[in-house]
Amino acid sequence: MITRNFRISKPYHYILFFVGLISIFLFQRLKDHSGLQSVDFLIESVAFLFFLTSIFLVVFIITKNKLTQKNSFAALYFFIFISLMPQTLTDHKIIIANGFILLSYRRIFSLETKLNMKKKYFDAALWLSIATLFYVWSILYFIPLLVTILLRPNDWVKHLLVLVFGAGSAGVSVYLFASVFGMTPSFLMFYLPKVNFDLFFQITEVTKVSIALISVMTIGSVLSLFSPLILKNSKSRNNFIVLFLMLFTGLGISLIAVNMFAENMLFLIFPLAVIMANSTQQQKFSWLSDLFLTALLSLVLLNLGLNIGNQLSLC
Repeated sequence: MITRNFRISKPYHYILFFVGLISIFLFQRLKDHSGLQSVDFLIESVAFLFFLTSIFLVVFIITKNKLTQKNSFAALYFFIFISLMPQTLTDHKIIIANGFILLSYRRIFSLETKLNMKKKYFDAALWLSIATLFYVWSILYFIPLLVTILLRPNDWVKHLLVLVFGAGSAGVSVYLFASVFGMTPSFLMFYLPKVNFDLFFQITEVTKVSIALISVMTIGSVLSLFSPLILKNSKSRNNFIVLFLMLFTGLGISLIAVNMFAENMLFLIFPLAVIMANSTQQQKFSWLSDLFLTALLSLVLLNLGLNIGNQLSLC
């Protein structure tokens, strides 16, 4: 029933998802403030702008590069994952870094057209370098970018040099800023986050159940897609090799910087949504997808109710 409603993409789907995501963002970002006087409007405005841009980038990247069929499954999963883990929106630096990573995704997936390759490699390296300035572990996303050069070995030396120039441009920009103003931009995160494994046990029960269910669905989706999309020589093979690497990179960041485990899950949501969408659209037994989606949406409602109840109890 659920899969039938979203199997064909419709404008009102995206309107509902958009309104829901903006509501979750505002609730999550403002709930910890004691009043409007404690809100840093500049930071919140920048974070909101980048989150808004991220939503449009997700839809654009998926549709432009045909990462799914003409359905709303990816947008649905993106909305569900954000709803289940609104803690991903608590750190403005990670929101901004994720926005720049998505900008790099836009260039990376468009490499499949084989047009303006050097410009796309330069832009992708530049965006990833800027993301790294905001959150140091973003540097790991250079791994999928480097793999794209191996997948397209023509002119690999030139493309590698272009990546160096793209990454160096971000460093030069920071150096010029520091030279002109006599200081390093305060928003940059050059330090490595400290590791604290106790935070695994501090997440809510609903979040634990959600992560467990999503993990089962992810394993099933990866296994079901690996043969038709990776082992076989399909048109989308290169894109999905990179997509899987992006998923594993995001997972690696979440496990490395455990003290920011919930926030780092934001990096996982885009590749997860695309992989889940492809698994759902290829699923022969629609009842199975309906069952998992029903469970996820039930957890969304439960999580929403608990968050609102907790907030009302503090008033």
